[in-house]
Amino acid sequence: MACSPEAATAISRKKARYARYADTKQWGAYADEVALPNCTYAFEDVNGLTLNAGGNKLQFASTVEFTAFFGAFFAKLQTLHNLGPGDFTQTAPDEVRAVFSVEDQILAPPFGAWAEIRGGGYYYETWKMVDGDWFLSDLRMRRTYQKMTLLVQVAFFFQEKLGISML
Repeated sequence: MACSPEAATAISRKKARYARYADTKQWGAYADEVALPNCTYAFEDVNGLTLNAGGNKLQFASTVEFTAFFGAFFAKLQTLHNLGPGDFTQTAPDEVRAVFSVEDQILAPPFGAWAEIRGGGYYYETWKMVDGDWFLSDLRMRRTYQKMTLLVQVAFFFQEKLGISML
């Protein structure tokens, strides 16, 4: 069924906070304002396989797991998430499915453009109404493309083969 303009606007604002809080490393605000504690997260490559980063699968059973991992992983990195407008379907009075396009960049100072990951894809999400406000309850991000500089590829190789983290 069609999603009300009020719900679409509220969810779009929360999604904007998702990106801003991740890029500015405001993980407490993210957990308080954007997602439910039991929100599930999965990040997939262009083939639908779970992405890996830092030797970990990017699949999380809770917001605590998600924020703990990315809080540590992004701590020394510069990131930017650009989001497109959402496509919304209301599936129940208290549930909305949303799809957002995303393009993201990750830079590792002091290497700048020498150590960069850039990619894009779509977030497939479920949002739940709780106590009069919308919260993320399930997120699956699937990449449509990803590119890494040679330095990042070398760093991931050493990390995978030798257990040495270079980023």
